[in-house]
Amino acid sequence: MSVYNRIYNNMLELIQSGSWRIGEQIPSENFLKNHYGVNRLTLRKALDILANENLITKKKGSRAKVISRRAVYKVYCLTSLDDPVLKKKRVSIVINFTKKKSITSKNYFKDYVFEIQRCFFDNKEPAYIARGQVLVKSVPDLNEKIFSLQKYNNASLSEILVNKYNLKVYKQQVTSTSVLLSKDESEFFNVPRNSAGTKWVSFYFDNKNQLLFTDTEISLKKIEIEMINKQPTNDEKI
Repeated sequence: MSVYNRIYNNMLELIQSGSWRIGEQIPSENFLKNHYGVNRLTLRKALDILANENLITKKKGSRAKVISRRAVYKVYCLTSLDDPVLKKKRVSIVINFTKKKSITSKNYFKDYVFEIQRCFFDNKEPAYIARGQVLVKSVPDLNEKIFSLQKYNNASLSEILVNKYNLKVYKQQVTSTSVLLSKDESEFFNVPRNSAGTKWVSFYFDNKNQLLFTDTEISLKKIEIEMINKQPTNDEKI
C-alpha cells in the first residue's frame, strides 16, 4: 500500500470515529505534513481522495472541513468529445449569454437561470454546439467573461463550474437522442436543414437531488458516452 493511501486510511478512521467531527476544520496541511513525516504532495494526494469521496471540502486559503462520514463516490462521464488530442486543438466562441426564466428545462420550474450557448470548433472545423442552463443561485456571479478566457476555451460547462466555482456534483444523468437540425444548427455545420444530428443532455444534481445545471450538446457525429461510478480500491485511489 502506498504512503498516501496509508495516510488516507488513517484520516478516514479519524472521520468515521468522530475524532474529526462534521462541520469542523481538520488540522492544517503544515501540521499534518509534519505529523505524518511526508512532503506536501503526498499529503495532498490523501486529502484529494477524501475530497473526491465527498468526506471533506477544500477551499484555497483555508483549512479543509469535514462534511460527511459516509463516502459518496463521484460519477464521471467520458465521451468521444473528451479525446485529449482533439481537446488540445479545440476552441469555442460564446454566441449567446442570457439570464432569464427557464423555458427549455421544466426541471428548473420558475427559477432564474443563466443560459450559455457556445459553438465549438476542432481545427477550425465546426464540431458541436453546446447550450447550458445554470441556476442563478448556484453561481450568482457567473458572467460571459468566464467563458471567453483562454483557459476555458475548450472546457465543458461542467469542468468550468466544478473547477472554478467548486460546485459539488453528486449525481449525473445523461440522455441521448437523434434530432433534426434547426436552421441555425444546419448553417453552423454547413449541411441541409433537417439533417440528422445527435443530441445529448447531462443533468447534474447536488447531494439533496436538486438540479444544479444542465448541459446540452448537438453534433453531427455519434457521441459515445461511458458512465463510471468511481469506487477506488485501496491500491488504486483517485
